[in-house]
Amino acid sequence: RKFIVEGTIPEGSNLIGKTLKEVGFIDVKGLFLFAVYRNNAKISIESNMVFETYDTLLFTGDTEVITELLNQKKDLQLPDAGKLGYSKDSRMMEVVISHNSNLISKNSREINFRAKYNASLIAIHRNGENLKGKIRDQKLKAGDVLLLISDDFFEERISNDNNIYMISKTTDIKKQLPHVTWLLFIGILVSVILSALHLVPMFTSLAVVIIVILWAKITSPKDIAAKVDFSLALTIIMALAFGTAMLKTGLADIFANAIITALRPAGTIGLLFALYILTSILGAYITNKAAVAITFPIALSLATQLQLPPKGFVLLVSYAAAANFITPIGYQTNLMVYGPGNYTFKDFFKVGFPLTVLYMLTTVGIIYWVFL
Repeated sequence: RKFIVEGTIPEGSNLIGKTLKEVGFIDVKGLFLFAVYRNNAKISIESNMVFETYDTLLFTGDTEVITELLNQKKDLQLPDAGKLGYSKDSRMMEVVISHNSNLISKNSREINFRAKYNASLIAIHRNGENLKGKIRDQKLKAGDVLLLISDDFFEERISNDNNIYMISKTTDIKKQLPHVTWLLFIGILVSVILSALHLVPMFTSLAVVIIVILWAKITSPKDIAAKVDFSLALTIIMALAFGTAMLKTGLADIFANAIITALRPAGTIGLLFALYILTSILGAYITNKAAVAITFPIALSLATQLQLPPKGFVLLVSYAAAANFITPIGYQTNLMVYGPGNYTFKDFFKVGFPLTVLYMLTTVGIIYWVFL
């Protein structure tokens, strides 16, 4: 969703005296400058125009771009953002103006978001329109989506308010400093190297990295807990436990025997197809990690009973679990495009099914001829 956002060049800004071409604009991708106001008058935008103090710039951009603008407080100030005194605990909220809202036909000056909601209006989305005039002067309409800065109690404050409805709590407002990025990169790289050399377990090294991150106040325990998908973690843990139980109780052998008996006429190639299909179905409707945890013991039992190299069976399970094209819930990247692209389960199945069949034929064929 593209928002219209307004920024003013303050005194001491690095933008003062520079041309639009030199600014470039602030190296923020996805940002489009469509209007500039100087002394309350709109001026034409040209590559050689020189920015002056108190120029007001209007952009279109998404929430990530706006977050970057907020973090460049010295060069560009968004209306009222500084007055609210936002901190590391501040959040950006998307709210929509209801059809019977008392805020309709009022601008932000008349509403006074800071006094009414302890929030600041940062940007407006109105059906993709490029608004005329400054953000603070816009008369709000029903259906307008507003981007506000507030705190964690904002949702509670508007729970009984029929003027606006919360759409989403989009993101934390945090500046990504270069040294933070390098610290994380080096920490993870060292963890991988130590684990690969069998010097320190991966869990231990990553735990140390997290402790350093907390000590440096790069993040907080609250933020870490908020990012953890506990339902996914529980699913994986239970699947791993189930897989271990299958091996120890002999259930994996029972399943393997049943598969061998049923598909004996089809030979080894038929068993490979059956194992691939089973893993693929599980991966499509739970998670790929859980699917591997469940089918891995069966794959090992099949290889043992058929007296075949287990490597091919293990690779087959891995490839089958990783190739989730049929449903949007089968893999994280599927979900990432599911909402923004307005896709349906039918869309994924229509393209994903033939792709899965092609991938399965290729994988089974290569594994059969190379490893078995």
